[in-house]
Amino acid sequence: MTLFYDQDSHPQPELVSAGTFIGDPGWQHSRRIISTFEIICNIQGLLPLQIGDTRYMVGPGTFLIVPPELEHKGFRTITESLKFDWMHFSLPGLTPVEGTGDDPIVDETSSILLPAYSENLLMDRITVITNQLLDVCQMHGDQRYLNAILACVLYEVTMQTRQLLHTQSMNLHELQPVRDWIRIHALGPISLGQIADYFNYNKSYLSRKYRQKFGITISQEIERFRMEAAKSLLVETDDTVESIGAIVGYKDDKYFMKVFKRSTGISPTRYRRTFHQRHFNSH
Repeated sequence: MTLFYDQDSHPQPELVSAGTFIGDPGWQHSRRIISTFEIICNIQGLLPLQIGDTRYMVGPGTFLIVPPELEHKGFRTITESLKFDWMHFSLPGLTPVEGTGDDPIVDETSSILLPAYSENLLMDRITVITNQLLDVCQMHGDQRYLNAILACVLYEVTMQTRQLLHTQSMNLHELQPVRDWIRIHALGPISLGQIADYFNYNKSYLSRKYRQKFGITISQEIERFRMEAAKSLLVETDDTVESIGAIVGYKDDKYFMKVFKRSTGISPTRYRRTFHQRHFNSH
């Protein structure tokens, strides 16, 4: 895995620019070299992008970094509508390395640790922070504030990257497949009994072991994944609160609103108002 790390105990990332790109079928990414790092995330559609000699089909759930001074270009036109968030930033100490969870270079001494490419991050968590960054950009907020939000994005990605590397080094805990299955099916009508049957566990044993391993009950885990999905839908779509509640697994819209407020501290409507402003570009 290619990683970017910075061992500075007080890194000072600086945001250069940020926005949301929208492209129509037939568009192709231009050939260019930039002097800053670029993060591409929150993809809707597929972005065919070549960075140096490596080709990527960047799709939903993907996190990608384009390094500075390295040619990148589209290697074919897109065939469906495309949308993604982008952030250009500078961080002089950020250095590439090939690493694993066992390498000293990527241990806790690395204050910033980012994957060059990943399909395994919890992008909903990152989306919440990038939405705030884009909102402040839209309002021409103070540069120090923008840099602070950017740092939050990088630290969130760093935390998740360390967790992924740790999981890889342990060859996956026996309950990690259960957690992955819950994440994939959380928006449907799943229950502890269904999960236990699928993985051939006793319900009481599974419930107890899951909480011991992850510090959260299975019901709380389902709710967490549903709330992260709801946050993204509130910001990225114009669907009603009621329909979003149904999409993420709640037939009773009043109960959905109650759970959402308990989880986030604010109502779905207020959350949408808070994060709705975005800066879009199409070139």
